[in-house]
Amino acid sequence: MPVIPIRFGGAKLPSPPAEADDLERCLRTLEGLDRDYGPSGPLPVEGAGEVVAATLTTLARIAQHAPDASRLAVAEVTSAVALWALGHDLEVFPVEPVVNALAVRSNAARQPQAAASVFGLMERVIANVSPRLAADLERSDPERPWRLLHANLAITAIRSGDPALMERAFDALDRALPDEAPGFYAEAMALALNPAIPEAVREGIARRHARTGA
Repeated sequence: MPVIPIRFGGAKLPSPPAEADDLERCLRTLEGLDRDYGPSGPLPVEGAGEVVAATLTTLARIAQHAPDASRLAVAEVTSAVALWALGHDLEVFPVEPVVNALAVRSNAARQPQAAASVFGLMERVIANVSPRLAADLERSDPERPWRLLHANLAITAIRSGDPALMERAFDALDRALPDEAPGFYAEAMALALNPAIPEAVREGIARRHARTGA
């Protein structure tokens, strides 16, 4: 099966021909809308949200069979599509491909600045999907998007090493998942005992851990 490069924001990813054609059409439509109406702000046309959904769904299919070497590229393109939707005040839907992409990018972040960049996009996605996911009361599925977004936000903040970002992420976690937050801090505290963890990070986790009484 030939490898066909797809570009969006400079990224390339291999895709089977059918999915490559689908993605190419979707990305051309997004780029065309930017040319016609500008790169940000609400769009005076119908159907833009459906194009976002189709693009994210196609990227999710590509991610399922992407080789390890291409996973980050797929995640970067998925993030770019989410940013496009956010920039045009559109709903990020479906959210699952974006949650997965942000997790891949967080795991790949090797510098605090990279983690902080992913953190910022995670916050924007959370704000976007909050109206339809904030009432999530499901507890039996640990992979539900609302839970993963907040757990990953907190993990990414810890990776950034920025105490202010950690406080913001922990506050968001406490609000969104009050029943699960204490367990998260207990696990984070156990990992923070590693001498390689910066003292400021360890202290931030310890304060929140003590506050929850876990």
